[in-house]
Amino acid sequence: MSARETTRSTQEAEPEEAVVGAQAPRGVTRRRILTTLRKSDGLSADQLAVLLGITSMAVRKHLAALEHDGLVATTVARGGIGRPAHIYRLSSLADDFFPKRYDLLATDLLSDLLRIDGEQKVELLLARRAERTRQSLAQRLEGVDTLVERVATLAEELDQLGYLASSEQLDDGTCVLRQYNCVIHRVASCFPGACHFEQQMYRDLLGADVERSSHIATGGSMCCYVIRPHAAHAPHADAAGAQV
Repeated sequence: MSARETTRSTQEAEPEEAVVGAQAPRGVTRRRILTTLRKSDGLSADQLAVLLGITSMAVRKHLAALEHDGLVATTVARGGIGRPAHIYRLSSLADDFFPKRYDLLATDLLSDLLRIDGEQKVELLLARRAERTRQSLAQRLEGVDTLVERVATLAEELDQLGYLASSEQLDDGTCVLRQYNCVIHRVASCFPGACHFEQQMYRDLLGADVERSSHIATGGSMCCYVIRPHAAHAPHADAAGAQV
């Protein structure tokens, strides 16, 4: 078997996992298909097969999966002799799987603003962003009464925003909110005020005392917030020691 045939056989036999929703495609071949389509104005399955060095049948299998997941769109090119050709292009959803440097742009702009207008203007922008986020999250928390439920709902909403968030209630009634990803890591590392406004936002949303015990921006593996009811609202003990 030739080297080309060995490569082709290996690639066709490569196990591929299906993509769900907006998850990144797994498997080298599907990523190569997306990259190749990104560099083109549309290609047929046969053209992709030639460029990738695998069979048209294998390409069509991967294209069907990518199209099912909304990452690839197809149009029919008519004209010429023979059957119309199906031309494959990336969908707008697939654009999210290619590198972006929005975080670098944001830090550059904030750094320029700091030099031009000073620290107060930067703090104002960070505060305005936090307020918009607070208003959006506050709508999701409407009608959620207990602190435990509000922390759990907040964690769910933050998880949807990409924070990989979860919550837990400890035996003493304390709540813990954990965020395993920081969606503004570069900005937070350069401008700590962003983290200050985040912590204050959680205090306002939860109506509780919120203390940060771990911090991604300073080297922690997560941002962890310990949440307790305000002292004035916390259960207190009577003379016999029972909570009332």
